Amino acid sequence: MAPLRAISREARFRVLFVEDSPEDAELLQMQLEDAGLDADFMRVEDEASLRQALAGFRPDIVLSDLSMPGFTGHDALRVVRAQAPQLPFIFVSGTIGEDVAVAALHEGANDYILKHSSARLPAAGGRPAAAARTRGGRARR
Repeated sequence: MAPLRAISREARFRVLFVEDSPEDAELLQMQLEDAGLDADFMRVEDEASLRQALAGFRPDIVLSDLSMPGFTGHDALRVVRAQAPQLPFIFVSGTIGEDVAVAALHEGANDYILKHSSARLPAAGGRPAAAARTRGGRARR
């Protein structure tokens, strides 16, 4: 597990990257911060770290690469859906065909975004993440 920024207050928004490239995760983080998202970020790249992050970091949204060596985005989606069925999950990939994207949505992903055209990342991530925060706030009351 590699935190991109130290975890701070419990109430902060938390973004979990399932990404084998630290550079790609940092670029996504910068795009989200440039769009005004003030959050804590964490990056994982294997199943064990993902399971630990779901339990300990407790993300509000998961942004996952599709293809990584040894652990795919589809694997990550299955783990997230098993541990946190309502957690927003978005594929962010360098290459994704329409058939793969449709299959990902049928598997339970909330959305998919191409890395080289990720201008819609803040909006795509914001909708399911805002809904998750609302549900979480209701559950804590």
